[in-house]
Amino acid sequence: MQDIPLHDIKPLVDVPDNSLMILILIVALVLTAVLVPLFIWLYKLYKKSQKINKRKEYLEKIHAIDTNDSKTAAYEISKYGFLLAESERELEMLESLDKRLSVYKYKKEVEALDKETLGYYQLFLELVDAS
Repeated sequence: MQDIPLHDIKPLVDVPDNSLMILILIVALVLTAVLVPLFIWLYKLYKKSQKINKRKEYLEKIHAIDTNDSKTAAYEISKYGFLLAESERELEMLESLDKRLSVYKYKKEVEALDKETLGYYQLFLELVDAS
């Protein structure tokens, strides 16, 4: 038989197979669409629990203030009070308490807290505990 050249048949061509790459890309997109919102939700939940724990910590600290040392007590009541006060009523109460405490803050030596200031302090504690 003679070798007859075939002009109408083309040689074999390599066809690239990208199906695995497309599958990996689709799976990655789906996982990203599911995991990113999940992580955001978990992060917000974590932050919310931290905020609640901070509030508990501040409540414990403001209840543990030693009112015998009036100067330090005045500073600590103001500090933790402003961290705890959330509602308008709590803020107003804290403002009036802070005005009374300012007498004890900026002097070298101060007398003990008076009964009226202690009453405002106890009222503020009850108000903060109720919320």
